[in-house]
Amino acid sequence: MLKPFFQGKLDTFCAIYAVLNALRLTHGIQTLKARDILNETLLSLAEKPGALRAVLEQDTDYMQLVDDMIQARQQRYPLLVEKPFAEGEAVSPDALWDACREWLAPGEGRCILFRFLRHLTPETPPMNRHWTCADRMDGDLLHLFDCSHEDEAVTLIPRESFVTRSADVQRERLLVIQPNSLRFLALPWRVHAF
Repeated sequence: MLKPFFQGKLDTFCAIYAVLNALRLTHGIQTLKARDILNETLLSLAEKPGALRAVLEQDTDYMQLVDDMIQARQQRYPLLVEKPFAEGEAVSPDALWDACREWLAPGEGRCILFRFLRHLTPETPPMNRHWTCADRMDGDLLHLFDCSHEDEAVTLIPRESFVTRSADVQRERLLVIQPNSLRFLALPWRVHAF
């Protein structure tokens, strides 16, 4: 069974790992190739000190980094990339869920990259902001092919456990999936396979 690449406990590179895991799912990249891509990405960031600092200090939403990583690898690892929701667009949790279900339904060769905010309580700011990769849905569970191997890592998202706006966080829904962060990825030759 294919396993995700895991992020180091001390780094802030979950967005990079999410893209690497997406390429693992879609193109089957192996460890050495993933390491090459990680190194190329870090070297590219090092050329722009402001961008590197923003990544290291988590002072970014990482969306540009994710898009740049995908674009930089399109020739070798072609992907169809869809952004189903625009920034500022009002998206209900049900609409987001249905779009994810429809995208993942054909199975292999597809995944979804996205960012979520995780709260401990509705009153406090998010305890973490995390990029991940979803690879399938089972009933009312979204399965994550995630880079974290911490005990408290989110690896499944139940349908009724998230919101799409920070203002809607409540005790039973402490996860905010940011709709404009969703990147639907598919192998171009499998797009019409259903």
